[in-house]
Amino acid sequence: MFENDSAAVTETPHPSISTLHKQWVKLENEHHELAMAIGRAGGADLLLSKIDAVVEAIRHAPGTTVEDFIALLDVALEHELDLACDIAFYGPSDYPMTARLLRALVRKVPGFEFNSLRRWLSLPGQFEQLMTE
Repeated sequence: MFENDSAAVTETPHPSISTLHKQWVKLENEHHELAMAIGRAGGADLLLSKIDAVVEAIRHAPGTTVEDFIALLDVALEHELDLACDIAFYGPSDYPMTARLLRALVRKVPGFEFNSLRRWLSLPGQFEQLMTE
């Protein structure tokens, strides 16, 4: 498989972080929708194990592009740092340096969205407040 962006062109034998990130986004969104629909995540055990498997693959996947490392940060925000939920709880205005950093990174990969933040910052305007200057 060849990955191409302005930063690197390399041949990788395993899926890249950004490729796995797209799978993780889809599974996390499904989990969130399922949990909301049934009121509790009791029926979501299989989906959670799929998410865990993708997160484990991301931990070991090659990172070669800017998008790979931004995608890795998105997963880390959710699964290692718990920062997405803190930003949602305390509000984006309590994290001005982090917001600035995230905005700068997103500009490096047009169309990229921090899925972990989009899900946690679910009040109207919260995500936009974080991602706009």
